[in-house]
Amino acid sequence: MTEIDEHIDERLIGRFRRGDMDAFRKIYDSYSQALFRFANSYLKDSFEAEEIVQDVFLKVWEKREDVDVQKSLKSYLYRITVNKVFNELKHRVVKQKYEKHALNLDQVTGETPESSIQFQELNKKLDILLTKLPEQQRTIFIMSRWKGLTNAEIAEQLNLSIRTVENQIYRAAKFIKLHLNDDYPILVLLIAFGYQSF
Repeated sequence: MTEIDEHIDERLIGRFRRGDMDAFRKIYDSYSQALFRFANSYLKDSFEAEEIVQDVFLKVWEKREDVDVQKSLKSYLYRITVNKVFNELKHRVVKQKYEKHALNLDQVTGETPESSIQFQELNKKLDILLTKLPEQQRTIFIMSRWKGLTNAEIAEQLNLSIRTVENQIYRAAKFIKLHLNDDYPILVLLIAFGYQSF
């Protein structure tokens, strides 16, 4: 795989702008791994880095007609990647603040009968949602979030790759966030990112 701009000439970009999938694949093959290494060097998370690279190329494909053949495609791709990495890092800062807040969550939820009832309702909804997950995904999520096992420990116990474990946790968390976010925005973040007091 090459990372040299000269290999992506104006004719190839022109074909890409017209919707040529073969030209798109060549561009993807030329830059995807370099962008992945760049993103992963900051995020230290191969799954998140790959998600970002996929999002970058999806955006480039959707905006292909706006690509300027006179400018560096490499710089264009890196600029989009940098923005997405920066947004992810900002998101992590917000997440850390919620997790810090969670240290006192038991006190908060135990103050009134009303809050206790809300917490019971949340647990019921979680139980229902968990039953809707595929069996392996549900098992992995419970081992991670409820039992506090690391991805490596889960992978070893279930004889799976760490990448598979990461993927299943991500999908389960995304599903739960989608169905609970409107009612329990803060608690959902804590659940999705690993708070384990439930």
